[in-house]
Amino acid sequence: MRPLDEAETTTVFEKIMKFTGNNLKNIVENQSHVGPDQNPGRYCFRLHKNRVYYVSDSLVKRATNIARSNLVSLGTCIAGKFTHAGKFHLTVQALNLLADNVKHKV
Repeated sequence: MRPLDEAETTTVFEKIMKFTGNNLKNIVENQSHVGPDQNPGRYCFRLHKNRVYYVSDSLVKRATNIARSNLVSLGTCIAGKFTHAGKFHLTVQALNLLADNVKHKV
């Protein structure tokens, strides 16, 4: 588990922005799916085994005690994975995060 580098972050944000437009800011600042009486803390994007996860900072701190080889999953897998060519594919698991912030709702 490691933070995304600059190129990976750009690729992820470009892909998410295709669906959310200017509402990407709500996902990054974690305003979209939190109730008014909850204190969410900070959320960040982490890469683990070519998959991008949307994780709270408190969970990241707790997960650092687990070896990478023993860590199966972490937080919400928001997207798919990076391909060998460096492309980024969203999966169905990203729908919960994107549903509140999409540009065109059906």
